[in-house]
Amino acid sequence: MKKIYVSFLGLLAIGSFSAQVNNSNVAPLAKKNSAMVGTIKKTTPKPATAAEKATILWQDDFSTAGNWVLNNTGLNPAGWEFSTDPAVIPVGALAPMASTTAANGFLFVNSDANNSADNDGFDIVSTATNATPIDLTGQLYVKLKYQHNFRWYKDTRGVRVSGDNGATWTEYEMSNVSSYTTPNQNSGNPEVTSIDISAVAGGSSQVLVQFYYNDNDIWAWYWAVDDVSIEVLEDYDLTLVSPYWGSTGAWGARLPYFQIPTSQVAPVDFSGAVRNSGAALQTDATVTAAVGAFTTISAPATIIQASTDTLACPTQWTPASGANTINMSTTSGQTDSYTADNALAPFSLNVGGYVYSRDNGVADNGTYNQGQGFEAGNIYDVYTAATLQAVDVHIEGAAVAGAEIYAKVYSIDAATGDFIYANESAPYVLTAADLDADLTLPLLTEQALNAGEPYLVVVGSYGDGGASNDLVLATSGQSEANTSYYFDMTDQTWYYTTSTPMVRMNFDPAVGINEVAKSSVLSVYPNPANTSATVSFDVANGAEVSVNVTDLSGKVVYTNVLGSVKG
Repeated sequence: MKKIYVSFLGLLAIGSFSAQVNNSNVAPLAKKNSAMVGTIKKTTPKPATAAEKATILWQDDFSTAGNWVLNNTGLNPAGWEFSTDPAVIPVGALAPMASTTAANGFLFVNSDANNSADNDGFDIVSTATNATPIDLTGQLYVKLKYQHNFRWYKDTRGVRVSGDNGATWTEYEMSNVSSYTTPNQNSGNPEVTSIDISAVAGGSSQVLVQFYYNDNDIWAWYWAVDDVSIEVLEDYDLTLVSPYWGSTGAWGARLPYFQIPTSQVAPVDFSGAVRNSGAALQTDATVTAAVGAFTTISAPATIIQASTDTLACPTQWTPASGANTINMSTTSGQTDSYTADNALAPFSLNVGGYVYSRDNGVADNGTYNQGQGFEAGNIYDVYTAATLQAVDVHIEGAAVAGAEIYAKVYSIDAATGDFIYANESAPYVLTAADLDADLTLPLLTEQALNAGEPYLVVVGSYGDGGASNDLVLATSGQSEANTSYYFDMTDQTWYYTTSTPMVRMNFDPAVGINEVAKSSVLSVYPNPANTSATVSFDVANGAEVSVNVTDLSGKVVYTNVLGSVKG
């Protein structure tokens, strides 16, 4: 039996239908850092290999505790300590610690052991800083390298470097959910990480290195660090930092899609951001993108030392049905001193089905508004006219069962850029089973999408007044500015967000709610009303009926599921 929803806006005040349209002026927009946890990653450290050869300028094997200053500032008294027991590693697959000099001592912090019993729920915040500044006078191109071993679970670890004896610091976040997440939570044993610190420490006489760890007030795992050094950079070393790929439609930005219904396939362009991580000028750097038999290569480009340039591939690729594995890499005519960072991990674009997705399907963070009302979602270009049936969303595990949420669809005013309300779902109350899971929110009616137009789809909540997290939307990967959006109901302002909300279009007709059993007569009396009103309607054919009452802000204040109604 079909379902029919009857919605009233301001029923007891005005007793009439009205479409809810938010103040959606999107220009100008300020950047909204709406991530629930984590920090902005300033650079991406790379792992090193045993084949690397370099001149060592400074090194420490943690055999002398006095060489380091430990500072534990969390509510949990635990933090960095020195261990000479390689077997202390709490994960069997990574034990014993296999760094070069593990037997004579290494740095170790163990949230797994210290966030139990009386310390459960108290955060570990700890740093380890070299006690004596390092003199790198005359050495302009340098890298920091260290061996380590860890298992990740939402804890934050990394390195900070200062070139002015601690007055200022540059942070290099090391492990994060883009590279370490279930089931890939383990590092190597040891894992060797190398970071170009030339911009911060090159030529400085007062260099400090600080290893930081924060378990973010959860029962996380551990980190072991050993054999740290600062070395001279090699002459030739290219790094493919990030891809810039996707399809360009009416919205004007190059949007990457990881799931595409066949009707929305469009040509894809590829570019790559390439960094010259070496000490010499690179004169013929290129980027290659390959998908099956398809290959496109950028024109050779010159990249100066310690700088990054975006190289564009000339040929577009049209995705084929099924799973498409994309490989991207950089190379030059020189012998690269370190090739492991010349290529990105392969990623997939899937064509077929009903889901249109901007995220890669792996949740790496969350966005929320501390229990206050908000909406968040993504722009989608529509290339062929289609009918939208529902909005899919992945709910972050920190959301609260009992939170009332909804989905909305906005069209875009071509003249002003305003977001214009088009459709929405019925209110939905989260259950425990919805947390850290995908959820489909059918629209009240089918939504026709026009070819050659962009649309914004969001999921939101009116909040619980700050009593809890309320709704937390999962995010996955990064968005170009002004392609993913966040509406803050506390200041009635749209912001863009660079974290991609896991909010997707769903064209599956099987999940839509077809409002075929229309009400032929509807009235509300008295009108206006003070304390109560009567709603009278006639349903020509049998249907499941729900009545929703919203206030003038659009917040649902009353819901009555009437069940099966005829007449």
